[in-house]
Amino acid sequence: MDVCGLVETKLISSKVSFMHKFRLRNWKILTNAGATNNARVLVFWIPSTINIDFIDFSTQGLHVSISSLVNQYSYVATFVDGYNIVIAKRSNWEDFWKWYFTSPWIILGDFNLLLSQDDMHNGEPVSNYEVSDFRDCCFNLGLTDLNFISCHFTWINRKI
Repeated sequence: MDVCGLVETKLISSKVSFMHKFRLRNWKILTNAGATNNARVLVFWIPSTINIDFIDFSTQGLHVSISSLVNQYSYVATFVDGYNIVIAKRSNWEDFWKWYFTSPWIILGDFNLLLSQDDMHNGEPVSNYEVSDFRDCCFNLGLTDLNFISCHFTWINRKI
């Protein structure tokens, strides 16, 4: 599909404009820069094959409706760049309730959080306090984790 979402970009608006003008001029771009100082989430797409309608954004996410002009299917997508602090993440779960749709919906990105200790590879153990809000939100919204299948990399003190 001709859609790409980037999270944790932390780009200022002038950098997004520069990137669009000189690197992605045939693509359209949306960011969540209006909700925060920097564009933490960036979504871009090829308008000849994809139509994207902006729905809403927050400091931790960007919510859009995506329609394929080739295959005639559509769905809602939420791109997330979650905060690192548990209390700050809670506004994300509130946004999910606000954005809740019964149509096909995919939520993807970096939540900076795990659903369970089983998702952890090395590193410090995750407490129930850290994961309970996220787990409850996913359960109450009927969301299913599409397990990650690939090499597991994590950053610890700038080492992989």
